[in-house]
Amino acid sequence: MSLDNLISNIHWIPVIVLTIFSFVIGFGWHQPLLFGRTWKRENNPDNVQLKINAPFIFGGTAVAHFLAITGLSAVISGQGGLKGLLCGFLISAFWVLPSMTGTYLFANRSVKLLAIDAGMYMVLFSFSGFILGIW
Repeated sequence: MSLDNLISNIHWIPVIVLTIFSFVIGFGWHQPLLFGRTWKRENNPDNVQLKINAPFIFGGTAVAHFLAITGLSAVISGQGGLKGLLCGFLISAFWVLPSMTGTYLFANRSVKLLAIDAGMYMVLFSFSGFILGIW
């Protein structure tokens, strides 16, 4: 598949919608009802007051998710929901999870935190793959 074919395969509207929806998934994922309490405790065990740069964090996350979902769209758009779901899952299982694992091991972060963070991306990319596959 050529670069021209990949680029022409991108469906921009679902990419934008899924990028916005990625924040909905993240918001729900990090609620106390799901993984929020554990995620917060694992990230900040000493409960130190942290200063954050919200525009940088949310803007950077939006750009990163947009790029990732654009790449997924280039590969999977229009090839069917099941194929899209499987492709999104495999990308997260074989590229995202191992990449995050290396980073988390060197940063001495817990396996529990890795499971929460990588799990969200597995859900995000599987769902995005499904939507892009049927688009």
